[in-house]
Amino acid sequence: MSPNSNKTAEILRLIQTKKVATLGDLSSNKHLLGLFTASKKATPRRRIIDTAALLARQGYVSVGLLDNEKVFKITAKGLDRLKAHQVSQEGLNMTERWDGRWYLITFDIPESKKVIRNQLILTLKRHGFINYTKGLWLIPYNPAKLIISIRKQLGLKNELRLIVAQAIDADSKYRKHWGI
Repeated sequence: MSPNSNKTAEILRLIQTKKVATLGDLSSNKHLLGLFTASKKATPRRRIIDTAALLARQGYVSVGLLDNEKVFKITAKGLDRLKAHQVSQEGLNMTERWDGRWYLITFDIPESKKVIRNQLILTLKRHGFINYTKGLWLIPYNPAKLIISIRKQLGLKNELRLIVAQAIDADSKYRKHWGI
């Protein structure tokens, strides 16, 4: 994830926490001010305001007026983006010693859920999985906790499967890749 995605995720998280956040809530939040640095063109407050406006244009938050003050509320699309960010931040427990097993992930996600499928693939790549063959992702470390998190965050159940194998073809190539 890019550094900007962390900033946008933090804005979305703050809006979600407050249910409805005012422009003042966002632009005066010390945590957000610490994330956004000043540039030649804008102060941290201005950059927060601009990012919130961009999130509104992209449909991640809705904007309204309450007592003549702009207020932001997270949308379903914004919740999906926040969940996707949380999944990508989940850690994978890479044990110090390889247990001799190979862990393969496969999934069957329809075209109608292409965004979720793409987010899943990006998450697998970020956590070190290798595309073993079309639709099959490989790693030598037990990803069970990560898979539980992915299923929960992306709303997947039977679409995502974990396979544990004692041996795979050409494993020396993969052992070398992971240094095992």
